[in-house]
Amino acid sequence: MKKGKIVILSGPSGVGKGTVNKALAMDKSLKLVQSISMTTRAPRPGEVDGVNYFFVSREKFLKAIENDELIEYAEFIGNFYGTPRKPVYDQINSGKNVVLEIEVIGATQVLKKEKAENLVSIFLMPPNLKVLKSRLRGRATEPDAIVKQRLDKALLEIPLKHKYQYVIEIDSVENCTAKVKEVLTKEDAIEDFSPEQSWYYKLHDNVASEVEENYLFFVENWRENAQLVGGINRATDFDFKKHLIDILTNNIYRDTLARGMLMSFADVEFVKNKVERAMLDIDFFNVEEIYFG
Repeated sequence: MKKGKIVILSGPSGVGKGTVNKALAMDKSLKLVQSISMTTRAPRPGEVDGVNYFFVSREKFLKAIENDELIEYAEFIGNFYGTPRKPVYDQINSGKNVVLEIEVIGATQVLKKEKAENLVSIFLMPPNLKVLKSRLRGRATEPDAIVKQRLDKALLEIPLKHKYQYVIEIDSVENCTAKVKEVLTKEDAIEDFSPEQSWYYKLHDNVASEVEENYLFFVENWRENAQLVGGINRATDFDFKKHLIDILTNNIYRDTLARGMLMSFADVEFVKNKVERAMLDIDFFNVEEIYFG
């Protein structure tokens, strides 16, 4: 049985985290379960302890913080909210993937505290601020002043996207959920799929073919110059071709996940053009520090 993952779905308020999460929950092959938060606020009518939230006293919540029993927590309008660690790890140890649909401040705590091998972190992006504003106004539950505050907050949160493993634009719910499933396949988080079934490996094969066909002369020049400049400490045993293929594949994969279509990875001409552009962005004399440090 595969161990599950903590799947972080994060992004600015109004981006559509909840909509994407609900769509993903319909795919039973993903074995997704939702984390249950702990809170100090009083239950609302119809809410059940242990189902909607774990309702606790302020003293018990503070004790949980002191004992490092929470993956993340925050205080909002006088009440604490947080994610208890034990229920989450009980679930992932039983093979389930636990979704944390959380704000950026909470996700930042998780990324700092938890082991990377237990996490799949995804930052959900709006196509642009105009769309985000439209989505926030579409709720029709908040005055314009609050909408503006949320947009201002989004401008501060979006630059933190580089802290996540993956960035995915919500251009449509269908496209976004397909990309999240692709990421979970690549990260070996779906029991019925192996990572080799990921689009990543089709892309890797196409990038390798492009390097073999058009960049072997460059690879040899890179090797010779790296040894002269001294930018790569292991220049004598550094597999330049392999690392070039891996760097290009990773860069193109992440860029297309953020804004693009998964089927593009099978398009040889698309990959050729992406490789040409990506070659201009690689710091070839500091690849160890940047990509493998």
